Amino acid sequence: MLSIAVATLRHRLTGFVGAFLALALGTTMIGMMTLTLAATFGTPHPGPQRFKEASTVVAPQGFEGRTMKAPAVLPADVVSKVTAAGKATADRSFPVRLSTGSGETTGHPWSSAAFAGYHLVAGRAPQAADEIVVTGGAKSLIGRRTEAVTAQGAGPYRVVGVTGALWFENAVFFSDAEAERLSPGVNALVTDQQASRLSTLVGARAVVLGGDDLTRIDPDDTGGAQALANAQAMAGSTTGLAVFVAVFVVIATFAFATEQRRRELALLRLVGAAPRQVRRMVLGEAMLIGLAAAVTGCVLAPLCTMPLRSWMLDHDVAPSWFTIPFNPLPLLISFVIGVVAALAGSAATLVRVSLIRPIEVLRESAVERRGMTPIRWLLGIGMLIGAVVAGIVIFRTEPYLAASARKYEAVPVLYVGAVTLLAPILLRPVTRLLTGPMRGSAKAGPLLVRENILTSRRRTAAMVAPIVVAVGLVGALLTMQKSGDAAVLARQQQEVQAAGVVVPGGSGIDARTLKRLTAVPGVRVTPVTSMNIRIGTTQGEQIDSLTTNAVPATALGTTITPPVLSGSLASPPQNFVVIDEHAAQSDGLSAGDQVVTLLPTGEKVRTVIAAVVARGLNGDDTYVSASLTGAVMPSQVYLDSTAGVGRPLDEQQTAAVNQALAGSGAHVLTFGAYLEAQRAHAAVQTNNAAVVILGIALAYALIAVANTLIMAMAGRRREFALLGLAGAVRSQIVKVAAAEAGVAVVVGTVLAATATGLAAATQHVTLSKLVSGAPTVIPWAQVLGTVALCALVTVVTASGATWRATRRRAIEAAGIRE
Repeated sequence: MLSIAVATLRHRLTGFVGAFLALALGTTMIGMMTLTLAATFGTPHPGPQRFKEASTVVAPQGFEGRTMKAPAVLPADVVSKVTAAGKATADRSFPVRLSTGSGETTGHPWSSAAFAGYHLVAGRAPQAADEIVVTGGAKSLIGRRTEAVTAQGAGPYRVVGVTGALWFENAVFFSDAEAERLSPGVNALVTDQQASRLSTLVGARAVVLGGDDLTRIDPDDTGGAQALANAQAMAGSTTGLAVFVAVFVVIATFAFATEQRRRELALLRLVGAAPRQVRRMVLGEAMLIGLAAAVTGCVLAPLCTMPLRSWMLDHDVAPSWFTIPFNPLPLLISFVIGVVAALAGSAATLVRVSLIRPIEVLRESAVERRGMTPIRWLLGIGMLIGAVVAGIVIFRTEPYLAASARKYEAVPVLYVGAVTLLAPILLRPVTRLLTGPMRGSAKAGPLLVRENILTSRRRTAAMVAPIVVAVGLVGALLTMQKSGDAAVLARQQQEVQAAGVVVPGGSGIDARTLKRLTAVPGVRVTPVTSMNIRIGTTQGEQIDSLTTNAVPATALGTTITPPVLSGSLASPPQNFVVIDEHAAQSDGLSAGDQVVTLLPTGEKVRTVIAAVVARGLNGDDTYVSASLTGAVMPSQVYLDSTAGVGRPLDEQQTAAVNQALAGSGAHVLTFGAYLEAQRAHAAVQTNNAAVVILGIALAYALIAVANTLIMAMAGRRREFALLGLAGAVRSQIVKVAAAEAGVAVVVGTVLAATATGLAAATQHVTLSKLVSGAPTVIPWAQVLGTVALCALVTVVTASGATWRATRRRAIEAAGIRE
C-alpha cells in the first residue's frame, strides 16, 4: 500500500498542497519559537564580569544580588584594615542620571574601570572634579557638557573620554575624588593580597572572593541569564501557543483532507482493500507529506528568527547583545512535532473511514450525518474539564495567578481548544439561530447557503476551526492580560491613599530635591524606596530574599493601607518589617516574630514583623522601615495634604511642589494620572507581547483559513457544476460560496466569544477574591480587528477559489474524475 500512497500523492498533488502548506508553515512557526526559547537558556556570559581582571575582592556581606538603587557598602573599619595591610583599590557603585543619555546608569571611580575590562576608545581619563568618561557613546560626545544627577544632587560635567560598552551595565566614570564625594561608602576593595590573610583580617564582617566566586558580586550574577528573563517569558508563552495553534490546525487540515477522500477510499474498499490496507495507505501518505513539510519548515525556521530578533531588540524584549544561534535540537523537536501532527490528523478519522461498509461511505458522501469522531469527543470534553478544573484549583489555592498572563495562560487556551474541538456539535444550533431568517426567504440563494452549512458540518467545522482559534485566542488572552493589569492597578488604588506622586526622571529622587519637597508647607511627603533585603534568624540562618519598599512608619495605615491579615499597621516600631502572606506561609513567619534583616547597605539589624498583609498581585508586597535604610534615593514620593490623607493639593501647594522639583528631572502627577500612566505603560507592554505571542499565531491561523477554503472549494467542483446545470450563473455560485464563508466567520466569532466569555468569567471570579470590584477589560478594538481580518481573508479566498473551480463549463466539470 505504500507504493499506492506514493502514486496517489503523485497524481493528487493539488489536493495535498493545502496539507503540505499547513504543516510546513506550522513547523516553521514552532521551529522559530523553539530556537528563540533555547537561546534564552544557559549562561550567555560565563565567568566574572564586573571584576574579571581582579585577583581578589573584599565585598560586604549581602552584596550578592544587589541592585544599583542601593548597593551595599563595606564597614569603615574593614576598609581601613585592608588598606593598611597592603595596596587596595576602592570601587564605588552609585546610580547616576545623565541629561545626554537614558536608562539606568551606574557611576564608578576611574581607577576601577580596568578591572571590568573597560578601555578608552577616544579621549582621556577624568582628572578634574567636573570631568567624566562615558561608556558606549559616540566620540562626538567628547568635549560636550552634560548634567549628572546623583543622590547628592545635580551638577555640570564635561565628557573627556569614551570607552567601549559592556553588556551588564551602562557606566559613567568620575575621578576618584569626585566619586568618593558623590558616594562616600566603599562597595568593594580590589587587592592582590592573599585571600587567607584577608579572611582572617575582615572576619565575618565582609567576604573575600576570588576566581569564579567573583560572579557573586556582578550586577547580574547569572551571567546574562537574568537579563533574558523577559525574552524567556515571551518565547516560552509564544512557543506553547505556537505548538497549540499549529498542532490544532495541522490535525484539522489533515483530518479534513482525509474526509474529502471518503468516496475514493470507499471505492478501494469495494475493489477488495482491507481496512488495514486502507489505514496503511492513508498513514503512508501522511508520513510522506509530513516528512517533506517538516523538513521544509526546519529549513525556513532559522531564516525567520532574524526578523524576530530585530523586533525583540527594537522593543526592548531582549537585551541588545541577544542572539539566536543555530541549534539542531529545537529543530529536531519541531520536526518530530510536525510529523506526529500529520499522522494524528490522518488517524483522527481513519478508523471510521476504514471500517465503515463501502456502500455506507458512498451514501454518507452525499449528506454528512455525523460531525464528531470519538477522539474529537474525548479531546474536546477533556480540554473543557481541564479548563474548569484548572480554574477551580487556581481559585482555591493560588488566586493571584489570575493576574499574570504567563501563569494563567493555560485556562483560556484550554477553553478555546475545547470549543474548537466541540464546534461540530455546536454548529447546528448556532447556525440555525443565525440563519433562521433565511429559512423563509423566497430566494433560492439564502436557503441554499443555510442548507449547505447545515448538511456539510465537517466542511463547515474545518472552515470555522481556524477562525475560532484566531478570534478566540486574541479575545481570551488579551482579555485575560488587560483584566489582570487592571486588577493590579485597582489593588494599588485601594492600597495607596495619595493625592499626587513625584516620578523621577531617572534612577531616583536626589536628597536635595527631597529636602525641598519636605519644606513645602501643607504637604505631607512619603518617600518610597524600592530595594532588595534578606531576612534571617537571630542565629544567622538566612530565611528569604524579598523585594521590598522602604517607607516611613507614619505612612503605614494612613498613606499606605494594604489589607492586613494579622498584626497591625497602627504605630509600628521604628524597626518594623511588614511581609505578605506568601512570605509568611513559605517561611513559617507570623506577626510579632523577630528576624535579622540584611539591608542593601550591608548592615544587619534586628527587626520585628509588625503585620502580615495580603499577597501582592505583582510580586512581593512587603515594607521595611525607612529609618533603617540610610541615605538612598527614593524611587518615588507620594504627596498629600496635611489637611487630610488623599486630599488633593491646592493650586498654591502644586506650584510650590513644581518649584521644588525644578531642575531635578522629576515631575509630579495626580494619583489618577499616575495610575493612568501605569495603565498606558502596561497597555504598551501588552500590545508588544501580543505582536509576537498572538501575531504569529494569528497570521498562521489566517493562512490556515485560506488554505482550508482552497481545499474545500476544490472538492466542490461537481457540486458547483450541478448548480450550473441547474441554471445558476458563475457569479451566483461565487456569491453563494462567499455567503457561506461569511456565515462561517459569524459562527466562528460566536463560538470564539463563547470561549472568551467562559475564560473571562473564570478569571473574574478568581480576581474578585483579591480585589473588590475586579474589572473585566475586553479589548474590543483588537477583537473586532481580528474578526474583520478573518472575514476579509475568508470571503476573498472563498470567492477566488470558487471562481477558479468554476472556470470550466458545467457539463465538463460534472464529468471530471479526481
